[in-house]
Amino acid sequence: MPLFIWKPSYELNVPEIDVQHRHLVGLINELYDAMKDGRGQEVLDHILDELQEFIRQHFDTEERFMQKHNFPDLERHKEEHRKLGTQVQELTELRLYGNKISTPELMSFLCNWLRDHLAGTDKEFGDYLKKSG
Repeated sequence: MPLFIWKPSYELNVPEIDVQHRHLVGLINELYDAMKDGRGQEVLDHILDELQEFIRQHFDTEERFMQKHNFPDLERHKEEHRKLGTQVQELTELRLYGNKISTPELMSFLCNWLRDHLAGTDKEFGDYLKKSG
């Protein structure tokens, strides 16, 4: 059973963004499954690489949609994106220098960030899109 279950309430009804969010859910669940099998450290480099790529593509996509639709909280949303990008970059650099990263802590961090982001600023953007038509 996956750790992070996708809920309909997470949908923004922007297919490109929703697919990307589901990809991140898949990464979290991939890390969880590997941890259950005792392979958390084995998949960590792959997960961090995927996160770096996800961040680059997804944040660009969201910010482009927000700019296109004149979302008033775009700058606050960008700041959330920058913070996560910096945190993932720092973890990647730690790993590159041979430091061990706690997979349970990474998984917990990602789950909490995604839940907060989906239920917070992304939901606000989805609501904004519905209101503005």
